[in-house]
Amino acid sequence: MGYIELKNATIYYEIFGLENKETLVLVSGLNTQMTRWEVPFLKMLAEEGFRVICFDNRDCGKSTFTTYDRNDSYSSSLNDFLDYPEKFPAPYSLLDMADDIRDLLLSLDIERVHVVGRSMGGIIAQLFASRYPPMTQTLTLLMSSSFNPILPKANDALIGKMTNSTANFQDDRQTYINEKVDFMRAIYGNKYYFNEEKERGLIIEDENRKSPLVRPFRQIVALLSYQYNSYVLSSLHVPTLTIHGDEDPLFNMEHAFDLKNTIPYCELIIKNGMGHAIPDSLYPSLVEDISDFIAKTE
Repeated sequence: MGYIELKNATIYYEIFGLENKETLVLVSGLNTQMTRWEVPFLKMLAEEGFRVICFDNRDCGKSTFTTYDRNDSYSSSLNDFLDYPEKFPAPYSLLDMADDIRDLLLSLDIERVHVVGRSMGGIIAQLFASRYPPMTQTLTLLMSSSFNPILPKANDALIGKMTNSTANFQDDRQTYINEKVDFMRAIYGNKYYFNEEKERGLIIEDENRKSPLVRPFRQIVALLSYQYNSYVLSSLHVPTLTIHGDEDPLFNMEHAFDLKNTIPYCELIIKNGMGHAIPDSLYPSLVEDISDFIAKTE
């Protein structure tokens, strides 16, 4: 575990597994800390023979972003950007976040990796693979999207639960946790058991490990500022696997089919009953899917 210092970001990472193994790098989603790649899942991947690298994206968890722009006011309100995007430009982009992966790997003297991205992390992974094909052995996209604007969008109420809180952790911990639990339950899918007690523990853990310098709205602005380009997908000439739940309320199945139909060498696995989360009981099958796919491409 450790930190790498970049031009305007500090990235925290941890490594599981042996150094002489094939390397997987896991890319987290919007404002999602690396802790959401839970240790039992990481250990299963390591037992399959992978060295696994997890990290917090900039502006999340223990990773921070430094700006000297006095107009960077996204820490207080997302409305500044939504109402006046020309006045409040995004402080960084998803391309910058893809470059963070490259810089992390170079700092660790790693030349090639298998990239696994979930949700927004899947979009970042697409950009990384498009920009750095020699570094990308395979690409796995979990519950992700191309972010093509013609694809169906989640309903406003669900987006509101994801991006807005009526309380903060320091002043009203119980309300804050209840709202986060309510959102996770809404995206979990109906087939799998939702462990509310465990989720509450994860929320508290994430809040306690989070740097006070983190500004969550900046990641949201980076995502909303992303300009879809079909060439990013059509130019991907690395073996790609898309794994998607048929009960995903954020990126419905049309997002998965779009990835499958646009990326030249893309396979699709549908998980019945899975929403926009990875239940514990799916860990073995997901590890098997990823491991078999990589073995097949070799």
